[in-house]
Amino acid sequence: MRFSTLGAGSVLLSSLCATSHAYRLPQIPFSPSDDSLGTSPHPPPGDWNPLEHMSGIAPYHDAPGADITPPDGCEVTSVAFLVRHSCIYANDDEWADFMEPFVNRLEKYQQEGGSFQGAGPLAFLENWESPINEGNLEALTGPGADDAFAFGKRLRKLYPHLFPPKDLGKGSSKGKKGRTDKVKEPFRIWTANSNRDVGTAKAFIKGAFPKRHEGDDGEGDGKYLSLIKVNNKEASWSSSLTPHKVCPAFTKEPGKPDAQEWLEHFGVAPLERLKKLMPNFEWALRDVIALMMLCGYESVIKGVGKTEFCKQGLFTAEEYSDFGYWNDLIYHKMTGYAAPVAPYLGIPWVNTSLHNLLEAPEHRHHRDGRPHLGLLKEGDGLPDPDRPPNATHSQSLFVFFTHREEPPVALVALGIWNQTTVGPLPTDHRPDNRVWKTSHVLPFLGHVAIEKLTCGSHKHPKDYARILVNGAAQPLPREDLADGPGKSCRMERFTEYVRERMEMFGDFEGACKKAE
Repeated sequence: MRFSTLGAGSVLLSSLCATSHAYRLPQIPFSPSDDSLGTSPHPPPGDWNPLEHMSGIAPYHDAPGADITPPDGCEVTSVAFLVRHSCIYANDDEWADFMEPFVNRLEKYQQEGGSFQGAGPLAFLENWESPINEGNLEALTGPGADDAFAFGKRLRKLYPHLFPPKDLGKGSSKGKKGRTDKVKEPFRIWTANSNRDVGTAKAFIKGAFPKRHEGDDGEGDGKYLSLIKVNNKEASWSSSLTPHKVCPAFTKEPGKPDAQEWLEHFGVAPLERLKKLMPNFEWALRDVIALMMLCGYESVIKGVGKTEFCKQGLFTAEEYSDFGYWNDLIYHKMTGYAAPVAPYLGIPWVNTSLHNLLEAPEHRHHRDGRPHLGLLKEGDGLPDPDRPPNATHSQSLFVFFTHREEPPVALVALGIWNQTTVGPLPTDHRPDNRVWKTSHVLPFLGHVAIEKLTCGSHKHPKDYARILVNGAAQPLPREDLADGPGKSCRMERFTEYVRERMEMFGDFEGACKKAE
């Protein structure tokens, strides 16, 4: 992952699954004005990038307005991250439903000597071979591991006071008053147990911790650091890190009809263009989706700018945006505000994380000598999580690696990006005023974070909660929840709000019962 420092304490969490030192995704040659390819009615600005409009099939990029600088007079004193795993070769369902059928027909066309004469931007297909196959589906890519490593380095740089000291366990502690190498509990990183999650977590650990803490290949040494693997089907500990996998009522199907209707609306023009370029090839409407997916997946396999599917201008800016909306429709009914179980799936992580943030160790001190504030008191009424991580309250930074379904359900549980306040998502046009935009949360390594900010004087500190989505602070949905600096909320009020949401959506088992 590549990042850029904007100033003292201000860093954008920008990255890509490729080799580049730029903090933004490098721009892809994009030519919407070529009449033979179709002309966008609204040409993109100079920094427009199709990879920022691909939802979950894209290298990491910041959400608009990303800037995690703490507000003036504030310090991050605890934080929890819910992070999607890093780049993979392909999702198995997307491969089976869209890319594989296209690849199979193309291979047959190549073997039979099909013509590529006059194919223009498709001419590269004559010798193209798919880098995706049944053997590497869902596997972490090399650039994906590199990005997770750099993400670990960046979090260490952003929150050094929340990590164990780098020289912990090195031996001598001379001159460090109160310092000891004895620890009661190891620092923990949590991950779902799929290989892509575990691989991401191990790479993150190698970037965030000194080598002597890494243990065997990023597993942690067990004394100062432990990698905790949570089984995907683990139904305890707040319904696991992958609650959709232990919820029988969860389904990926409801949004697919809407997405198909939208494809039948926007996909006709690009399909006709593809047919003109290669008239003898057996084209299908779903190939429009397949080629756009290959733009994203080849970018995270080969590197940004190294795939012909993006840089040859096969699609216009409008069509790439339409593809982003196609994804929005799917996730709106799968993990968004049109999914009845979504808030029930997301609230356990929110509740557990709030408990952890409020119970940050009070015996530890910051660089300025100000102590942590443990705000959770008897009578607050915030429901206890089921076997919470960090039950011993031994750390102040929490990183959880999981799947693409989990960050959006956490947003729904928090009431952020509530599409129902704007209106339904139509299938005959792409509304510009929608607030549900999954391209801003779902790229690889996309994340939702809850920060505890401690602000004010040493004698009279006040705590606030701030929600970040891919580096951008997000306001909570009510005016009474906007009483803190930098789109934050007074911690006592946020605690009350989470309790209210738990009362509404805490019945995980009841909500997840599959209808007869």
